[in-house]
Formats: sequence, structure tokens, C-alpha cells
Amino acid sequence: MNKMFLLPKLAFVGIKKNGITYFPYMLAGIFSVFVFFVFSSIMNNELMKKLPHSAYLVVLMGIGLFLLGVILVPFLLYSNSFLIKRRKLELGLYSILGLEKKHIAIMMFFETMYIFLVIFTGGIILGVVFSKLLFLVLLNLTRLPVDTGFTFSFVALKISFYYFVGISLLNLIVNLVQVFKSNPNDLMKGAKSGEKPPKRLWISALLGIVLLAAGYYIAIVSKVDSGIFTDFLLAVALVVLGTHFFFKAGILALLRILKENRNFYYRKANYTTISGMLYRMKKSAASLANICIFSTMTIITLLCTAALWFGTSGVLDFQYPFDFRIDYRTGASIDRNRLDSMLSQLSGEAHVNVYDKISYAYMDTNALKTDNKFVKKSGNGFQSNVETIKLITLQEYNQMERQNVELGENEVLVYSTGADFGFSSVLFGSDTYTVKKELTQTNFDRKSSVARFGQDYYFIVKDQNTAKKIMAEAGNPEKDFTDSIAFQVNGEDKNKKEFANLLSGWFKDKKEVVLLKNGIAGRGETVSMNGGLLFLGIFFGIIFSMCLLLIMYYKQITEGFDDRDKFNIMQKVGMSDAEVKGTIKRQILLVFFLPLVFAVLHTLAGFGMITELLGVLFLYNRTLIIVTGVVVSCIFAVLYGLSYIFTSKVYYSIVRQMN
Repeated sequence: MNKMFLLPKLAFVGIKKNGITYFPYMLAGIFSVFVFFVFSSIMNNELMKKLPHSAYLVVLMGIGLFLLGVILVPFLLYSNSFLIKRRKLELGLYSILGLEKKHIAIMMFFETMYIFLVIFTGGIILGVVFSKLLFLVLLNLTRLPVDTGFTFSFVALKISFYYFVGISLLNLIVNLVQVFKSNPNDLMKGAKSGEKPPKRLWISALLGIVLLAAGYYIAIVSKVDSGIFTDFLLAVALVVLGTHFFFKAGILALLRILKENRNFYYRKANYTTISGMLYRMKKSAASLANICIFSTMTIITLLCTAALWFGTSGVLDFQYPFDFRIDYRTGASIDRNRLDSMLSQLSGEAHVNVYDKISYAYMDTNALKTDNKFVKKSGNGFQSNVETIKLITLQEYNQMERQNVELGENEVLVYSTGADFGFSSVLFGSDTYTVKKELTQTNFDRKSSVARFGQDYYFIVKDQNTAKKIMAEAGNPEKDFTDSIAFQVNGEDKNKKEFANLLSGWFKDKKEVVLLKNGIAGRGETVSMNGGLLFLGIFFGIIFSMCLLLIMYYKQITEGFDDRDKFNIMQKVGMSDAEVKGTIKRQILLVFFLPLVFAVLHTLAGFGMITELLGVLFLYNRTLIIVTGVVVSCIFAVLYGLSYIFTSKVYYSIVRQMN
């Protein structure tokens, strides 16, 4: 009975005595609860359903909450595995001193409960204090109307409670399994055991290189098509697996090759460095691989979200060149003159000014493109080489662009919204046309030479008969011309919104209308989405940084306990104190900066795929992406170095305890 009363106190003393490992874990846990609660609060707040353009934001917060839940489970399990490893010696001593396994289990239950109460209470308090502020930051980033009506969410509290209770129970079960399947001797040895190197070193090393090469290859050659996201997930999986195999076996294999080179190995500095590196890599490979992966995730997450945010203006200009665009087929209830009259009337009622108006007629179709040849699309399934072609008569083009261009028989002008067409002739079915000139700029659509997703090909043809002839060869011969009018609107935001509502109401029952595109609303939704992505990116960047910082911190503790005995051994074999410190410092620097080097390599290899994926979101400014990548990588490298300096203080304090 006395033991039962003693166990809660032993649990508290155990946490306090091992504060060097438990306190950072609890801080990380508090921050995890805080972020999870904030995301859940924002997603479940009724206000989010009432704000304009907030639909994307609700979806993004839901995705962010799910991903956060997926990421935190392995991270907290990994951190817990380090804690229990450092406690095994102590638990083994408890067993020798008379505590039965059931008593140790009860003590560990109290430890788990204490830790849960601290991290959950601390995280919720932070969430309550800062959730409203972060909600306002989110509204500001997404340019949504600022509303201070954000209230405490009991649903978010309940979700957070169940989630972290589940993780705590999972950690407790893992710990109890390790205790119950081990005897006191195993527990005491387990405190000093490191990570086991692979049994088939050379096969594992080769496998790591092959997996990395395959992941890099997929990332470099992948282009925007229906399989881009599958390729992305496959490349990520291959690189993650390859990183683990390479750190566990590839670097060890390289060190063994250097060791076999007697002329190189048996030099004083090389001998101690390589021997020490072999020892460290055997014990640290998995941890270093995890640091590398979290570093890569941090760089890529911040790179993508920052580039998308800073490139928003370019995205909006490319995607929505006009405030409004109306495509219609001339009929009994609508034509150009009637439309012009209607726009004048509605703009007057809404107190806005319509300007930069252009009108033109076009024919469009989807056709199969092979080099400079377009043919009719066959079947309804997905085909990667299907492109949209639009035909505009020369008369419409000259009027719209204020030009006086002339075309001969079988001559066309071509304009691509993406990469240049790049041919001197074009074939529509069996008919050949000479490309008189490729246009680089027009008033009716924007161009980005690196766009490879959803680009259109405009062909300026001599007259309507030529357009119909081309449609017969490459599209639907029964299709007629579609009229289009696009324009900008000047006025206050509320008046623009009123004008949009009047416009929608006027066109509501008009069957002739093919498309009514509200660029103002579209821009608002895009800004909302990009701002939400930036918000997620910042928080996930912090989460990933927290993960790698805690892993790095625990790794420094492990290295410190391992190295404090080595100081004496190295001094006893004749090395001076300065030589010992220099040797160990070189080894530590090499070990801890290898993940950073590989993280940068992973980012470089994936840069092409990152560019392609951002292109899906209409961000085609490659220079901006490169500059953002360089800046983010440099900032991260500086923060990584500062993290190393911070965590290394713990290492040196442990080493100095004995020396």
C-alpha cells in the first residue's frame, strides 16, 4: 500500500529529475496543442461560413488540421521513444530495488497523466489567449472583412482533447510494452544502446542511392499532366526512403571505403575523425535522416507558400485580365448593341465606370496537337495533348487591336497564352497555313511563356469562311461564332459588388449566355486561397522547425552522454585536451550539418517539380520562385546554424559534468 502512495510522487520526481529531456518535450507538446486547437477553432467557427470568399479557407483549414494530425503522431511517438530510452537505466534500478512491473506501469501512468495535463492545459491557455489574434491575422492575409466576433469553440476543445488523449495513451502503451517485455538487465543496457546499422550494408547503401536517384529523376522530368500529383507523391516517398537508407548505410559505406585507404586513414586527424564518424553514424543515422527530411519539408513549405504569396499579383493579372467577361451567342434577346446599352444602364445604377472595353467574335474547339498539327479530338477520355484553339477573323482583330494587318490566302497570325507556338506553318487536318507572324502581346488575353497548363492558341484568320473551314478539319463543323465582351470597372468595392449582382440578375434567364466571368470575385477567392496557404505554410514551417529542433536537441544530449567518457579515453592515449576537443567538434559539425546539405540537394532536385506544381496555381514567374528559394534556403541555413549553436550548449554542459 505504501508503494501505491509513493508512485505518484516518484512519477513527479522522475519528470523533475529528467527535466533536461522532459521540459523541451513538454514545450513542444504545448505548442502542438496550441496549433491544433487554433486550426480546429478557425475551422469550426460559425463566422467562417458567413464571410465572403471563405469557402476555400474552410477547406484549407480542414486539410491543414488533417495534415497536422498526421504529422504530430509520428513526431510525438519519436520524441517519446527518446524519453523512455533515457529513463531505462532508472527504471531498471527501480526493478532491482524492489518495484514490480505493475508498480512501474502505475508510475508511468501518472507520468503520462502529468505530462498530458501540462501540455494540454498550457496549449489550450495559449490557444484561448492568441486564437482571436491569429484569426485576425488570417483575415488580414486573406483580405477578408475583419470581424472581431471570433468566439471560444467547445467543439475545437473536444476534438483537441480526444486527439491528445489518444496520443498520450498510445505513448503509454508503447512504453509499457517495452517495460513488460524486458528484464532489469535489458532495461539498464537499453539506456546505452544506439541505432543498429543495417546487416547488409552494401546492399542497403546501393538501395539508398537507387531510391534517391529514382526520386530525383521523377522530380526533374515530371511535367504538368494528369499524373503530376501521383508523380509528386511517388518522388517524395522515394526520396524519404532513399534518405533513410543512405544515412543508415550509404555514409557508413563511404566511411569504410576511406578507412580502407591506408595512406588517407592513418593520418592523425583523419584517423580519429573517420573512426569517430563511423561510431556516430552507426548510432545516429535514423535521427539525422529525420532531421534532413524535416529540414527539406520546412524549406519547400516556406518556399512554395512565400512564392505564391509574393507572386499573387502576377497570378491575378494572368488569370483575371479583366474585371468582367461575358461570352454569348447573338440571338433574339441579346446582341452587341443591346449589350452596350445594358452595360451603360447598369453601371449608372451601380455608380461605377466601365472602361477598357473590348468586343470580338471567336470560334473555339479542343483539338489534338502534335507539333504544328491540329486534328479532331477522338473520344471523350483524357488525352494529354489536347489543346484549346480559338479562331478570330482579321477584321475583328484589327478593330480590337487598332491595327491594319493584312493576310493573304492560307495565312494566319498565331498567339499562344503559354509557350510560343514556334512553327512557320500550321496544319489543321490536311490543310496547311503559313504563320505570317507569331504575336507576343494582345489586348484580349495575357501570355506567360512558361505556362504549360491550360494554355490557349489563338489563330487570326482571313475571314469567317476560313474559320469555318478550319473548324471542319479540326473541330465541330456545326459550331458557330461566340461573341465576347470584356471590360474593367472603376468604383468603390460595394458599388462593384452591386454592379456584379445587377449583371448576374440581367443574364439570369438568357440562354444565349455561354460564360459570365466575374474577375473581381475570382481575384478575391484567389487572394483568400493564397493567404490561407501562406498562413498554413508559416505554421507548418514552424511545426517542422520545432520537430527538427527537438530531434537535434535530443541528438546533442545523446552525443554528450556518449562523448563525456571518450574525453578521458582519448586523453589517456596521448591526445592533448585541445586535440580531443578539436576532433570531437569536427565530428559533431560534420554529423549535424550533413542533413542540411542533403536538404538543400533535395530542394534543388525537386525545384522543377515545385515550379510545375506552382504553375497549376498559375504562378509562372520562375525568377520569383528562384529568388524566393534562395532567400528561404539562406534564412533556414542561418536558423539551422543558430539551432546547432543553441543545442550544442547542452552537449558541452553534459560533457563538462565529468571532465
